[in-house]
Amino acid sequence: MTDSWALFDRLADDYDQVVPFFAGFAARFLEVVGPTPGSRMVDVGSGRGAIATAAAARGCAVTAVDAAPRMASLLAAGHPEIDVRLMDVHRLDLPDGCFDVATGGFVIHLVADPVRVLGELRRVLRPGGVVALSVPGRREPGHRWERFNRIWAEVTPPDRPRMDVPGWLAEAGFTDLRTVDIAVDIPVPDPRTCWDFHMSHGFAARVETLSPADAGEFRRRSLAELTRMHEDGGIVLDSPAVVHIGRAAG
Repeated sequence: MTDSWALFDRLADDYDQVVPFFAGFAARFLEVVGPTPGSRMVDVGSGRGAIATAAAARGCAVTAVDAAPRMASLLAAGHPEIDVRLMDVHRLDLPDGCFDVATGGFVIHLVADPVRVLGELRRVLRPGGVVALSVPGRREPGHRWERFNRIWAEVTPPDRPRMDVPGWLAEAGFTDLRTVDIAVDIPVPDPRTCWDFHMSHGFAARVETLSPADAGEFRRRSLAELTRMHEDGGIVLDSPAVVHIGRAAG
């Protein structure tokens, strides 16, 4: 993976603990994928185990893979029913054709070589096995977070890497490709909690590029906008995502 694993290693203790954002997405993700009890699943970029734990609760036999040692150790300690592996998703130390389902929640757009990662997932899936990957979706113009996102974009312009998940899947040997839109709506009690949530996952990397003075001003502006939202009907994380699904060619 890219060095993003080091960021997530530092964030592991707070990741998805401030607001259960990724756990909320995992529930909807698994409704779409629908793994049956007894399915053998590998979940890559598992983090604190949003998808892995929900799949295990459905009766799947789950192997969870992450490159961040602290993420892996916390998941293993909290969920002994899951086979947690610390490894690079570009080189899975797993046998060929041993899984029925491969999943990855909000990870494929972060890796250094998506096609190589998908090639590894194709290798460890049985013929006809299913791969399912979620990536961030796009909100319609005029959405409630537009002003907040404008502040983030002005101060810390986001990297916008090329993202062609269907193309990557096809190149890696997957067929029967389709997409499903999903979303979560999670109320957040107050502006400070919402700020802490943003700083508990990947957005923190953008803030860390700023000088202390710029970071302080950025925090002030963000909290002011979150306060406006809080006073104008409440803060709700109403975030879209896209699930890409394919099947390993036989």
